[in-house]
Order: sequence, then C-alpha cells, then structure tokens
Amino acid sequence: MKISILNEVLGPILHGPSSSHTAASYSIGRLIHMLCENEIKEIFITFDSKGSFDKTYKSQNGDVAFLSGIINLAVDDPDFLNSKNVASEEGISYIFDSKNIPEADHPNYMLINIPAKKLTIVAKSIGGGMILIEKINNWKVKIKGNNYNILIEFLTNSKEKILNLIQSFSNSPEKIHVQDDERYSFIQLKNPNRFKDEFVNKLKSLDFISNIWTTHPILFPTHGTPLFKNSFEMLNLAIEKKYSLGKLGLMYESDLLNIDEKSILEEMEKRVLVMFSSIEKGLEKKNSHMKLLKHSASTIQKKEPQLFSSGINLRSAYRAMAAMDTASSGGLICAAPTGASCGVIASVLYTLHYDFKINMNEIIKCAFAAGVIGLINGMNSTFAAEIAGCQVEIGMAGAMAAAAVIEAAKGSPAAATEAAAIALQNTMGSVCDLVAGFCEIPCHTRNAVAASNAFICADLIIGGYANPINLDDSIQASFESGKMLPPQLRCTSLGGIAITESAKKLVQEVKADYNKAIKKNISRIKKIKNDIIKY
Repeated sequence: MKISILNEVLGPILHGPSSSHTAASYSIGRLIHMLCENEIKEIFITFDSKGSFDKTYKSQNGDVAFLSGIINLAVDDPDFLNSKNVASEEGISYIFDSKNIPEADHPNYMLINIPAKKLTIVAKSIGGGMILIEKINNWKVKIKGNNYNILIEFLTNSKEKILNLIQSFSNSPEKIHVQDDERYSFIQLKNPNRFKDEFVNKLKSLDFISNIWTTHPILFPTHGTPLFKNSFEMLNLAIEKKYSLGKLGLMYESDLLNIDEKSILEEMEKRVLVMFSSIEKGLEKKNSHMKLLKHSASTIQKKEPQLFSSGINLRSAYRAMAAMDTASSGGLICAAPTGASCGVIASVLYTLHYDFKINMNEIIKCAFAAGVIGLINGMNSTFAAEIAGCQVEIGMAGAMAAAAVIEAAKGSPAAATEAAAIALQNTMGSVCDLVAGFCEIPCHTRNAVAASNAFICADLIIGGYANPINLDDSIQASFESGKMLPPQLRCTSLGGIAITESAKKLVQEVKADYNKAIKKNISRIKKIKNDIIKY
C-alpha cells in the first residue's frame, strides 16, 4: 500500500472539524467536479442510513465541504463555509439524503447521482481524509486522488483498436485491465505523470468511444515503492542507514513522491505552521464558535500558575484544546492524522519549539518522526474511528506525538517505536462516542490528555521502562479490538456518553439557544426592512 506522510498522515490541510467527514467530502467533491467537467446543475448525494456519514454530515460540515469541492473552491477560499449559498447562486440544485443501501460495505459509503451526465458514482471516505471512488456507473474503478486518470468506455468490438492506441501513446506503468459487458468495455488508465495532450485528444476524437472521463491529482502523485511496511523493516533500514526516525521519514517521502528533500521539508513546514496557527487562533476567545462547548483554552492558560499540573503537561493539554477549538469553529487545521485528533501533534510540536527552544528545522524532523509511526499504522490498520474507534485517531495521534518527543531528545528509532507502542496501549479499546455528532465532547479533553501523555510515555522509555509488546503487535491489537466495538460506539453518536441524560439535555439547550437566536435575527431583519420602507 502506497501511503505518503504528506498525503495521508500529516495532511491534508483542511477546514475543521473532521478529516473523514469534512476533508474527504471536499476531496470527493473535487473529483466529481473533474469527472463532470465543471458541468453540474443537479446532484443527489445519498448516504447509507446505517453508516456514520448519515449521522454526522451536517454537524461536521460534510455537506458544506462537498459543495465547496463541487464548485471548485480552494480550501482557503473565504466562501468555503458559505458554499451552499454559492452553489445556489450558480444555479446548482443539490439534495443530501440517506437510505438503507444493502450493498454498503463501509460506514462512510455514499452514492452520488448526476442525472444530466448520466453518472452514478460510489465513493467512500476511508479515514484520515483518504478517499476512494470505486465505481462509475457499473464500472469498477480505483481513484484515490494521487494519480492522473483516464476512464474510457467504448464499444467492445473496438477493443483491439483501443489497446493498440494505448500501447502507441501511453506511458502508463499500470497493467491494462479491460472490463466487459454485453455491448461496451471499459479501461482505467492511471499514471503519476500527466498523459500527453495528443493522446487524450486522439481518444476524444474517436467515434467508437462512448464516454471518456479524466481526473488529475489532488494529492502528491506517488511514484516509488514504500521502503518498509512495518516497524521491523523500518528499524532494520534505520540501522542500515544510521538514520534518526525523522531523517528516515524524510528519505521515505522523497523517494515515494519523487520530490527533492528540500521541497519535502518546505511542504512539511507549511503543515507545521498551520498547526501552530491553529493553536494561536484557538487561544483567542473571539475566534471560538463551537456548537456545544464554551471556550476554555485561554482561561486555563491564564490560571496556569494556580494549577497543580502547571508546566509542560498542562501547557500541552490546553494547547491541544486550542487547536481543537479552531477545528470545531471551522478554522484551518492540519489533519494529524485526522481532524478529530488535530490538537495532539500540533501541541506537542508547539511545546517542543517554544518551551524547549528546539529550532524549526529540528521540529520538522520531529514531525517526520511522528509521520513514520503514522505510516506504519496506515499500512496495517486504519485512521477511521468509524472502523475501529477513537484509539486509531486520538490514540494513534498520541503514539505519533510520543515518537516526536523521542526524536527531539535525540533518541533512537527503536526508542521512538517503544514510546509510540505504550502510548497506543494506554488507549486500547477507546470508543468514539462524540456527542450530537460534533468533534467536541469528548474529543477536546481526549486530545489534551493524549498530548500531555506523549511526554510521559517518551520519558518512561528514556528513563528505562522496557516495553515488552512491540509497535507492530500494538497496532494490530488496536485495530482488531477496535473492529470488535459495536457500531453504536464507532462514530455514530448512538452509544457511550453521547446518549447520557447530560448529553441529551445539553443538546436540547443548544438547540433552544439556536432557535432563539434565529428568531431574534428574523425580528431584527424585519425591523431593518420596515425602517427601509419608512425611509
């Protein structure tokens, strides 16, 4: 499996709150925009009623992000969170709905129908912002956003002509697989490099081709082969190269993406700066627009001298909450590895930089060290709480952050894996029971504890604790135990604290306050209209 640190582990940069339901929706929308050649006037998006998207797409801005992708807004466009109005102004009709979809095999399964284009698309969000488009009409495809794609539907009796043309023009390294039905055939061509315009134009000119669709990458194209697939292989490579974990992560990424190390470092710095900005903005009460929680990060910061855990642990905790405040308020964050866990690594890196005076070049290496732990998890587990609970999101973020602390301490790659392992072991079995579908309760305090715990786990290993359960086994145990959780405890808000009387009461109070505010605004608008009429 080709997983990139920049593409899938420490990224993408997104609007909060969720990578699975906000960032992934945006990415799917962007690919749909390409497949329809920016010609969408009516679109229907249907979620499986048994899955988590149905329960969270409104509360986590999934609908807003999807439409931003459909109309091709940049992630930092001021209108991103206003995409519903922008879509309406552009004459785009849209309906988000849910129903029981018997063939749905993932909690984040969706059906997308564009009638004017005669297109029905099956897409999934598969965790940490990663996506998969797996069917277009009746044809099986595999589009993840990290390659150039040409999808060709043609008359079966022209198969030989198409294959000859592809052989003469295409430099695609992928083996060509042809799908057939009674009259038509289908081929998907994938390439990390752009296809020649001459080839694409030639395809479009052929009358025996009934449909041709193209997409370009929305992530960095992956060229190389992963240098390792588990911590055992990674540690052997680190010993062979005599590299720190951060240096190894940099080499891995440069090799996989075929990009020079200087450019890779610059890309990681962008992500670190977004993380730092999310903390600083989240420490200002005026920027807080959470749905359930009241802003508290700056309050805790001011009271720090009076509190028992004053120091590194408390600071890393409230800084993680600040980043989560930004995420829950729809601000720009970096998934690390997900939106719901974005505060952990951001806070630990920020604390290492500002409290321990570690320079930015070293902080970037710490980020790569964290990224390597995430890579190993992504290759062997998931970042989706919908699949395996909170332990693979906030739990994994804590594990990655512990490795970053070891890197900062000039510890060995082996020590980093041990710190990551015990951090993950301490979150084993964590459920995802977010209240009302918002990434606020209990996500904020879990981020805080995971950030603080990263320093403790790193110190335990540096101090001499001998961990007997290695990282690979810990990741496997986390994944398997997570899959044993019932659906009610996997991002559906149907179990755990989400269904307690306290949670229900809070949600009702928030709804009442919201309705009151709406009525107040309506009254205010009417008054303004009357004043205008009088004038």
